[in-house]
Amino acid sequence: MKKINVQCPKCGANIEIEHVAVAIPAIAVSFPVKDVNKAESKIEALRNAGVDVSNLFSICGKNGDYEVGRLANGRLSIVPDDDPIFAIIKKNGTIPDRRLFRRWIMAQVFHMLTETDYKSNIPIGFTAALRRKGYKYQWTMVVEEMRVQSKLNLSDPENFAERNRWFNKKVVVEMAQDYISQLKKVVKGLRVRHCKGVPYVRLGNTNIFVTDIQSKVYDQLEKALKSIKNARTPAVLSIATEKYYQLIKKIYLAYELDQSRAFKDAYKGAGAFFTLKNLILFHDCVFLHMTQEASLAYLYQLIEPKDFEGYKLFGILKDFLKQNNINIAAKQAEWRAQSSK
Repeated sequence: MKKINVQCPKCGANIEIEHVAVAIPAIAVSFPVKDVNKAESKIEALRNAGVDVSNLFSICGKNGDYEVGRLANGRLSIVPDDDPIFAIIKKNGTIPDRRLFRRWIMAQVFHMLTETDYKSNIPIGFTAALRRKGYKYQWTMVVEEMRVQSKLNLSDPENFAERNRWFNKKVVVEMAQDYISQLKKVVKGLRVRHCKGVPYVRLGNTNIFVTDIQSKVYDQLEKALKSIKNARTPAVLSIATEKYYQLIKKIYLAYELDQSRAFKDAYKGAGAFFTLKNLILFHDCVFLHMTQEASLAYLYQLIEPKDFEGYKLFGILKDFLKQNNINIAAKQAEWRAQSSK
């Protein structure tokens, strides 16, 4: 059955799509798009959007053209016209609002909560829906998350902290260790073949002599794991995570491998946190006997302990939906009706 892309009229979340396209939320600017190449227009557009422009200046060059300059760490540099934020302004005359970047997660969570069995059409549950995405998904998702965090660490510390609360070095280390443990079980179950009397196994698409498994497989993985453990900055962690994933693809990557417990817990925690935050901020939902402000404060209080696990917050999300009478299927039908008008 073809699924319909439905958009929430309040927060813009897309519902009922397998892989939610992350449309960049934006707020309108009040100047004509044709003037966007003028330095003052660019700065004014950012200012109107609530962006801090205290370190931006309009600079006139020798040829009389104006450019936008940025003062950072005591150094002045020119902001090029192909800077991502200006590229978006040129395209549609709007500025992305970073505070709304994570609202699409609610759509993903709602979709996975209502995902059904292919044959019986009975809901399979969030965990099964996550497992259905396969083992590769956990690594592609985390590699991208670490890359984004390495940028946010410098440009948006608040956003970085919220995301790093769930996906961080500890999670990546546990994922890497779990892969090695699973790989050893796979290798142990492989049929031993012989080439001129020398035993070897076929791991993935590669033939490896049994005597070389330690040096060509496990030692390489342990070395890459050590790089992850030794990462001291988000940027270094991002590079180390990417290298480990490339090694996995080279050695052995199979759909049927189990996603690690650390990944699943972080995924549930992040999904629950940003969904709860979205519901509180944009859908008039609150915790029992609390105002919106108190509900938001309580949410942050819940996740403050570092050992507070993600699956617990996901359980709180389910109760929260019931307390606020949020029927996901009914909500989807309501939004579908509104979008068709």
